[in-house]
Amino acid sequence: MLSKKSRTLKDNEFHPVQLRVFFVMITLYTFYFTCNNNLGVAASEIQQSFSLNNAQFGVLFTIFTLGFGLGQFVSGYLGDRYSPKMLMFIGAIGASCANIGFGLSSNMTAFSILWAINAVSLAMGWSPGCSILFRWIPKKRWGLFMGFFDAFAFLGGIIIYPVAGFAISYLSWRAAFLLPAALLILWTVVFFLYVKDTPQQYGFTVEWEEDLLKEPVTWKDYAAVLKNSLIILVSLSAVCSQFVRWGLVNWIIKILTADADNGGFGIALVLATIIASSMHWGGALFSIGLGYLSDTVFKGSRWQTILMGFVISGGSLLAIYFWGHALLDLPGGTVLLALLLFLAGGFIQGGQAPLFNLPGDILGTRLGGTGVGIINGWSYMGASFAGAALGFVMDSWGLMSCILLMAVISFGGAFFIAFVKR
Repeated sequence: MLSKKSRTLKDNEFHPVQLRVFFVMITLYTFYFTCNNNLGVAASEIQQSFSLNNAQFGVLFTIFTLGFGLGQFVSGYLGDRYSPKMLMFIGAIGASCANIGFGLSSNMTAFSILWAINAVSLAMGWSPGCSILFRWIPKKRWGLFMGFFDAFAFLGGIIIYPVAGFAISYLSWRAAFLLPAALLILWTVVFFLYVKDTPQQYGFTVEWEEDLLKEPVTWKDYAAVLKNSLIILVSLSAVCSQFVRWGLVNWIIKILTADADNGGFGIALVLATIIASSMHWGGALFSIGLGYLSDTVFKGSRWQTILMGFVISGGSLLAIYFWGHALLDLPGGTVLLALLLFLAGGFIQGGQAPLFNLPGDILGTRLGGTGVGIINGWSYMGASFAGAALGFVMDSWGLMSCILLMAVISFGGAFFIAFVKR
C-alpha cells in the first residue's frame, strides 16, 4: 500500500484514495441495483392487486430493458466525453425519484412511465462506472477490479431479494420501492463528496501509460466503435448473457412461488427470495473469480473464462428443467435447487466481469467506456425479450419452458465468444 503522502499512482501498489474512490463508486452501483431487482420480487403481489397476467406485466420488464439499453448507447459516450461522475450522480437521483413514484402509483400507465424513467436513469451507472475504473486502475488489474465492480452490482440483488420479500410480506409491495430509493439517496451523497473522474483531479500522476483525453471523443469515434468487428461479436455474446440474466432476475421468483399445478415449485415467498438470492451470491463470487483468472491464469485473455461461464450456466439450467421438481422430493432438495441457481445465475452473471473488460482491451482507455456502452446497449436490446416474450412463452407452454429457452441461449453465447479470442 502506498503512503497517503504519495502523489503518484503505481502499477503494483495501491493508494488509499485510489481504493476509496473505486469502492465508493461500486457501492453506489450496488444501490443502483436495489432499484431494479425489486420489481421481480414484487411481481406476483402487483399482478394480483391489479389483475395483470404474465404477458401484461412482462411489458414492464421489456420497458426496463429497452430503456436501459437505449440509455447505454449514449451513457458511455457521454461519460468519456464529459464527466462519468456527473452521469452516475444524475442517474442515481433519477432512479430514486422514479422508484418513489412507482411505489406511490396505482395504474399500469404510471407504472410504465416511471419504470421507463428508472431504466434510463440506471443506464447512467455501468458504462460511466467502467470509465472511472479504466482511469483509476492500471490495465494489468482490470480483470480483478471489474470482478469487484460486477460483484457489487450483484450484491444489490443479494440485498434486495430478502429485504423486499420481508417488506412485501409484512408491510406492502410499495415498500419494496420506497426503501431502495432511500438507500440510494443516502449513498449518492457519499459518492458526490468522495469520487472524482480522474486521478489528476485529486492531484495525482499515474505510473502506467494512458491514452486518456489526448483529444476529445467524437461521434466519428463512436461510429468507428459501432463498426468494429470484435465489438460486434462481443455484443452478440452479451445479448445472450443479458437475456439469460434478466430472464432469471425477472421471472425466477414467479416460477419458484407458483403452485405445482401451474408448473411452479410452490415455495413460500420469503424462502423463494432466499433461494433466488443464491444467483447473486454466485454472481458476486464468480465475477471476482473469473476476473482474477482472466488476469492471471489466462494473462489478460478474457474469452476462455466467458465461455466457461456460458457453458456451466446452460448446463445448470438444463438440470433445473429436467430434474428441478424431482429435487424437492429429496432431503435437502431446496438446498440443491439453490445450488443449481447459484451456478446458473452465478456463472452467467460472473462471466460479465471479463466480458466488459474486452472493450477496454480492444479500444483502450479513451474509448473503453464508449465500447462498454455500445455493447451493453445491444445486450439490453436482446434482453428486452426476456420480459414480455418470456411471459408469452410461459403463458403458452408453461412456466418451465422459459428455463429451457434460457439454457439454449446460454449455449449460443458460448458459440459467439469462441470467435473473439481476446
